[in-house]
Amino acid sequence: MRCFLFPLFILLFTKAYGQDVQPVEVIKSDRQVTELLDELGSHEIKLDVIDFLTQPALNIGYEKINDSYSSYGADVFFNFNDNNSSTSWSARFSLNPFYRFYFLNKTDFGGEGYFAEVFIKFSNIEYNRETYYNDPMPNEPYSTTEEIKVWDIAPGFGVGRKWVNKKGWTFEYMVGVGRFLFANNGNDDCTNCGYEVYDNRPEATFKGGISIGKRF
Repeated sequence: MRCFLFPLFILLFTKAYGQDVQPVEVIKSDRQVTELLDELGSHEIKLDVIDFLTQPALNIGYEKINDSYSSYGADVFFNFNDNNSSTSWSARFSLNPFYRFYFLNKTDFGGEGYFAEVFIKFSNIEYNRETYYNDPMPNEPYSTTEEIKVWDIAPGFGVGRKWVNKKGWTFEYMVGVGRFLFANNGNDDCTNCGYEVYDNRPEATFKGGISIGKRF
């Protein structure tokens, strides 16, 4: 009798709790990930929608996926705004090569998930230099504003997150900051000369946005 009841008990227990068993996630091998990368493509182009929608500006990027955990690429920024005030970007043009490290990645496509990147920003900057005269002559202005255009380099660091669907469409956001190497912001005072100069050249630069792209 006991020999009959024991298998029956096991059968009822399995039936009652079998529905609560969670499926096991199979982690794909590096070879399988490589095959999926080959299927979707390891090249990616993307457009920053924030710059496109909020500014008369265009930011286009390219990324080459090395494997599941790294990539490299560059993005190019064009600013078509004639106003170089604080409400607009000071950079007129910039080229930004970068190298990314993906981590906490358990997805199939590679180059997806959270990432950190290092970049170097080559920028053509436009800013205002204001000169104030301590004792101007009659009929002469108290201050003058000069528009300055220079090239500068800014190394920086950023973090972000990327998603990739099975059709190869990508969505990402990132934020980063860098510092210009040749910036000499501050006041160039010459009180004895009769004037003071205020240089509004930016010392730091921002890199980031929300991008939509496609792999091929």
